[in-house]
Amino acid sequence: MAPLARDESLDDLSIDALRAHLQLAPLAKDALGMRIDDCHALLLLPVGEIIAWQNYGGALRFSFIAGAPAAFSWSPDGHDAQAAHLGAATHLHQKPEVALDSETWFTSETLGNWSLLQVASPTPLAELTCEKAADDWFPKPRAPQGIK
Repeated sequence: MAPLARDESLDDLSIDALRAHLQLAPLAKDALGMRIDDCHALLLLPVGEIIAWQNYGGALRFSFIAGAPAAFSWSPDGHDAQAAHLGAATHLHQKPEVALDSETWFTSETLGNWSLLQVASPTPLAELTCEKAADDWFPKPRAPQGIK
């Protein structure tokens, strides 16, 4: 299977029909999506599941493929965080993709029944190291200067 582009024909499928159509196998516990090839994977975000904060030892690009928009948050340093909705409706301030530098913390969840994202890296995904945060960890803003 080649890397995918935005596919509106998938939007109205149930999550089970989507899994069958794309032949998506259940993910291994530490997998960053189902691999398409060495440098690309499909990441299915079902309703109710949140990707725990994690980072990888290589650059990653997350692209919206189908389904509902996804809430995507990231932090390059564990303090300063940003968020975006990955989706296809640019008029609703959704972004079609987000590129992250190596070791940038991120988390994501669907804003609907499911979201399908593609993960791409210039480095083979199997070669990337992964660090997962503790369940209660999230980026903590720094105190303003002069306040302790």
